Amino acid sequence: MIHELSFEEVRTRMTLCRSASRLVALALLAGLATGCTPFGKNLRSASSPEEPRGQLLYDESMELIQSRQHEAAAARLVELLRSNPQGRQRIEAALALAYSQLQLDRPKEAAQLATQVIEENAETERMDYALYLRANALLALRPAPSAAQVRQAAEDLERLRQRYPDSQYAERAKETLAKVEERLADNELQAARLHWQRNQPVAVVNRCRYIIERYPDSAAVGGALEMMVGAYRQLGLNELADSTRAIRKGSVPP
Repeated sequence: MIHELSFEEVRTRMTLCRSASRLVALALLAGLATGCTPFGKNLRSASSPEEPRGQLLYDESMELIQSRQHEAAAARLVELLRSNPQGRQRIEAALALAYSQLQLDRPKEAAQLATQVIEENAETERMDYALYLRANALLALRPAPSAAQVRQAAEDLERLRQRYPDSQYAERAKETLAKVEERLADNELQAARLHWQRNQPVAVVNRCRYIIERYPDSAAVGGALEMMVGAYRQLGLNELADSTRAIRKGSVPP
């Protein structure tokens, strides 16, 4: 089971009533940290007075999420989404369901829901949260996410940081992205080792160069430089091997 993500903010800024004002209290998403912040009394329904059933389902799901009864919350949110709500209500219900699915250790379903929101609502103000939620869901896939899924998570986190620098998720996205990039760099280093075993020194050089350029702060850089030295020697490029060796000694602690 992954660490819980705080979901207090899911119900904030929510109302379809034309006369309702915008909520200003936003709770922090806990990211990979443990714990869940309780909901505040200032949270409002996502439904309008003309939709009492939808309002009831949403309110009940939020109370259940607050008490960590995610299975029951998910059931109500599924029923709500089956009624085909529109606009902000549909987005919030989908994100709430994705959150509950993630807490129920169903990251595949959570990622699918977040993806639907991202693809169908390009202009939504909740895009930062949807990206962050999908990235965490992809990284939580069992038994382990594929290389493509890890790359997608990294792209989501980078997109969040670049497009929404003031988002409350931006700092957590930066921290998570650093861990993801370490994983990606290590994957590239493993691929370079396979090229080495197959006696493909040019491929080794290209792969290692990519690691150094794309993930310069990763722990894999030291290994990449070392492999480049050997590949250059094998290619008869001794000057390049010597200069790379000097870089390796000067930039990476032994």
